[in-house]
Amino acid sequence: MNRLVAGFVLAQAIFTASVLALRAPGGAGVAGNLVPGEDPSAAWEPRVPLRSGWTHVIVHHSASATGSAAHFDRIHREKGWEGLGYHFVVGNGSMTDDGRVEAGGRWLEQRDGAHAKPEWNARAIGICLVGDFEKSDPTPAQVASLEALCRWLCRRCGIPPANVVGHGATHGNATLCPGRRLDLGALRTALAR
Repeated sequence: MNRLVAGFVLAQAIFTASVLALRAPGGAGVAGNLVPGEDPSAAWEPRVPLRSGWTHVIVHHSASATGSAAHFDRIHREKGWEGLGYHFVVGNGSMTDDGRVEAGGRWLEQRDGAHAKPEWNARAIGICLVGDFEKSDPTPAQVASLEALCRWLCRRCGIPPANVVGHGATHGNATLCPGRRLDLGALRTALAR
């Protein structure tokens, strides 16, 4: 009986430590990690008052097989930027959990993005899904997390679902991003329901 109780206590301690590790902030300038299915509102709430003027959500793909907010933060700093250019990153299971939403410092501190042209960065929230959606589909967990995040952002910031667009659809951005295999039309339809 003592072994059974000890085993139960050990299993519960491991479970608790795992949950705490999943909720711990990510790398430099990254916080608000979240396991899909949990209530995101606390993890996504900015540290400062929500600024007015957010009019769009621009969806990107990383055009890479792997990535995370911390990884992109390092790459963007190497380019001379002030850290992660996106406001959010949605993992694909390569460097973070599949569907994990990571809120970057630009969102948490309500700063302009560095993910599109300057006229968009000042008013559009940038979300990057890890993957190359010209070559493969986003994972179901990524699609579910993207919908949950966009639904929350649209409500929180008063952004109409029609203003959730792909990077390539923004004026002056001749790019295939976020890739033909990410169906933003279906996302906007779901958000409008």
